[in-house]
Amino acid sequence: MIFKAWLLNGLFHSAPGYLSIEGDEIAFSLIDTGTFGKKKFDSMVNKEGAFEEISEGQNIEVFRTQRSNANFHSPWYMFMGGGVLKLPNGTHKLSFMQPQNTKFPYQRLGIIRESDITDFKDGRELGKRFNAYINNNETW
Repeated sequence: MIFKAWLLNGLFHSAPGYLSIEGDEIAFSLIDTGTFGKKKFDSMVNKEGAFEEISEGQNIEVFRTQRSNANFHSPWYMFMGGGVLKLPNGTHKLSFMQPQNTKFPYQRLGIIRESDITDFKDGRELGKRFNAYINNNETW
């Protein structure tokens, strides 16, 4: 299943992507540069030329891991609508609610209507389920 999500960086930067959950494997891919400039985007995903790849319509996988290698917590100010995912190779701040500065480009995934993607209307519900999935080993 895939769920829309945004990768956050600092107070102002966000980029849309999708969280993929298949059994015990989780992955996150970006589908747009969002509010990031070239230098900051390439640095954030640790890949030279990533900005150009996304500009040409390619997706950039940010991470892929087993849930046993992950820890997720949601700070109070995110109201369970996102949180911090800690992995062995780094930490990623995710939002399951659309930031005011970045729209989700459904057309990049070949989706015409928003209802064509598996999603919860309430990003906080997704945050609660994701937290339970990662930290309590609940099934999806």
